[in-house]
Amino acid sequence: MNRPQSNSVLQSKQVTIPPRFKGGLFAVKKVLAIDTTTQACSVALSLGNSVSSRFQLASREHTRLLLPMVNELLTEAGVKLSELDALAFTQGPGSFTGIRIGFSVVQGLALGGDLPVLPVSSLETLAHTACRKLIIEDNYRLLPMFDARMDEVYWSAFEWNGVGLTRLTQDNLSAPETIILPHSDLPLAVIGDGWHYSERIDLFSTIEVSTLLPDARDVLTIAVPEIENGALMAIDEVQPLYLRDKVSWQKRKRLRENNLMSNTGI
Repeated sequence: MNRPQSNSVLQSKQVTIPPRFKGGLFAVKKVLAIDTTTQACSVALSLGNSVSSRFQLASREHTRLLLPMVNELLTEAGVKLSELDALAFTQGPGSFTGIRIGFSVVQGLALGGDLPVLPVSSLETLAHTACRKLIIEDNYRLLPMFDARMDEVYWSAFEWNGVGLTRLTQDNLSAPETIILPHSDLPLAVIGDGWHYSERIDLFSTIEVSTLLPDARDVLTIAVPEIENGALMAIDEVQPLYLRDKVSWQKRKRLRENNLMSNTGI
């Protein structure tokens, strides 16, 4: 899976992963989670037995909202940044701008607090959000999709057994018509803001939820068990997951083609 280089202006430094996280189980007490990969901006703080969170639809407002949300949660909990055990965040795929903003903030927090991090998939986070908010109890296949523009979608597939999720595919970027899932008799739930492409997919869908977006609370659902098993990284080992790393080039190419057509009268 390609992980393009970050364009963040923040400089990276080596972050030491505390020995308590290495090579064994560790009861995580304090983890801060962040998601900015869609038009939603959310932050969640786990203190072991409790979770507090902020969630807001904030298209193009992530820069203004994210750090105040973080500060609110930490202040209300009486926790300093340096007292956290780790940071967890969605590294993508999703909005280019949202991913960059989230990664830059996590980078700054990790360096400022000397904290290890754990990146997770935004599509997997959305699948967990769906299971929690829709209260899906029966066995289902889940197809989280984000509208990637340019007539494409970011997508992945999971199977829910009423207790946990199993990943069926990696995170992908493709035209809707090219989506192929492993055969199954289970019903399929299409979720996320890419659901309107479902008519172009040769699949049967029993649930379509257009308003559901990833929530940082569900970043914690993925991250905390992994962190407790030692799956942590230094921030300089992590890159955003864009999947489409040539979007600017493609846009410029289209603009040039459109200008050429206009100039030639085509």
